[in-house]
Amino acid sequence: MPQIAGFRGVLPDPTKLADMGKIDFKERLPSRDPLRALYRYHQLFQHGGRAVKAVIAAVRLAPWSEGTIRRHEAVTDPARGLELARIQTARAHLEPVLAGFRDAAGEIERHFRRVDGERPTIELATPDGTTHRLLRVQSAEILGQVRHTLAPKKLHILDGTDRYEAMLAYQAELAADKSIAMYSSVNYGLMCLVNLDDPALVVAPRHRVVTATGQKPEAILAAAKAWFIVEKLAGAARELAKQEAALADTLAHQPAFVMVFAGEADAWKLTLSPDVSPNAEGVVAHRATQKLDPIVVDQLFVAKVLPAAKLAVEGDAQAALAAVAKGAEAALIFRALTIDQLAHVAELGQTLPPGSTGFAPPLPRGLIANALDPDEDLQ
Repeated sequence: MPQIAGFRGVLPDPTKLADMGKIDFKERLPSRDPLRALYRYHQLFQHGGRAVKAVIAAVRLAPWSEGTIRRHEAVTDPARGLELARIQTARAHLEPVLAGFRDAAGEIERHFRRVDGERPTIELATPDGTTHRLLRVQSAEILGQVRHTLAPKKLHILDGTDRYEAMLAYQAELAADKSIAMYSSVNYGLMCLVNLDDPALVVAPRHRVVTATGQKPEAILAAAKAWFIVEKLAGAARELAKQEAALADTLAHQPAFVMVFAGEADAWKLTLSPDVSPNAEGVVAHRATQKLDPIVVDQLFVAKVLPAAKLAVEGDAQAALAAVAKGAEAALIFRALTIDQLAHVAELGQTLPPGSTGFAPPLPRGLIANALDPDEDLQ
């Protein structure tokens, strides 16, 4: 069961919020809170008429094998290494891992009801129009209630799996040098906890920018027809709305994606043929997940049609299309998976390819950090 603790958050100087993501961590250390707290986080944006509300806390780290904290996405060694280097340099967790829990009854919301209307400790608007509010909560009663409510629940890593694995690696690194007390701060990870049952929580797709294919567009499409139904989207190469509408109108919920080539006015929708079994074509995945879009694209389309290509992950579809206009050979535009699909992948003990999903809008970098000290206890 996850153990939740308050911590002494490192917050940005209110006078420097405009430069929040650029401030050196050492410059922010003097603003570390003197007392431990939980941090209530509100993310206000137009989606379903609601705002996402979350809790930022220190959560006891646990290996995947324990099953109390789960993942749905694999991590590359370079991504994990980059995050570990950041933690080692700062001796801190610089941004939270986004994790979800099930709370259909809204118990966590009730615990924070009386503080949600208070004046926020920090409030800012990011360029995408999202308002972010952070409230410091030092009530021992609320902390106890939150601990009790979350204790029996599983946590599902939604975004930041690379950061979580880096936290585990740093914990193991310090433990190898000396004995660490049970409640030491290095045994806890900085997390932003959200309710998976909140309809305002938005899963965002991750797209791909393609280079070095070594093939002409017509050859790629011809090869793809062995496994996919290929449909021309006339004049839609720069029309993201038309591409998304085409993906939404997919026969029998088959795996599908849109491909846009450099220099072409048309886009192409590729839908897995109903008579094709990914497992039979060499896809290594659980039979319940073999037809999820990221797995089909990664292990079937890319592996068989674009084996020599280089792919980069892009969270913004418009940016992926812009990259094609600026020299990339192609872009692969995905649709978003659902919360239930991600949860099912995790429950089966499976993983999607790295960079398969994200959440929108993201937390702003630099909003809160947690300094790590092996000699500081959080209980």
